[in-house]
Amino acid sequence: MSIVFIVLYPLAALSLHIPSPLRPKRLRVVPHIHAPIQVLALVMMIGAMGLGIDIAHDLHYWSPVRAHIVIGLIATCTIILVQPAMGVLQHLHFKRTGGRSVYGYVHRWVGRVAIVLGWVNSGLGFQLVGIGTIVHAHSLVRNFIIMGVLGGLWLLLVVWDGLRGRRGGSEKGSGEKGLMEAKTERSSGSSDGERIAPPIVTEG
Repeated sequence: MSIVFIVLYPLAALSLHIPSPLRPKRLRVVPHIHAPIQVLALVMMIGAMGLGIDIAHDLHYWSPVRAHIVIGLIATCTIILVQPAMGVLQHLHFKRTGGRSVYGYVHRWVGRVAIVLGWVNSGLGFQLVGIGTIVHAHSLVRNFIIMGVLGGLWLLLVVWDGLRGRRGGSEKGSGEKGLMEAKTERSSGSSDGERIAPPIVTEG
């Protein structure tokens, strides 16, 4: 679960903010990077969730219910139930109008909150099993270093994208908007004609 929330989901979110100069022209971020990472993370998350519930049952962590269990169930169930639906609805809206919708904003912010909850829950999980006994302290340190690096890079790119958009959109945006601009360029200046695949799960 640490791999899912500390590495895979942040990488999937980061993929939507890759600067245009760093993206090969034929690389489509959503189907080639974002969606595969999200699918892998979702499958791993469901498996880890099942294992976590089984361990909580065996160790009698349900009475009293620990904060780690409550936060974990909230984060995972939200991603399973809300994120795919919001992502699909936003994509359908985008195909019709070429713009954003309330579905997209919900999808983005629910995803961001769920990732942060996963980060918090990682520390609570270490605390629950016992730092320095069952797990080593250096494992906790390693997790938080990775969180800091990926989280800092993610925040930097999100802010940079926002500032870029305020400057008048002289550069292509990220996510579906940037993909639509690239598609428009291809249709007007080449015979590529590739269609853009829909996103599977995530926030942008």
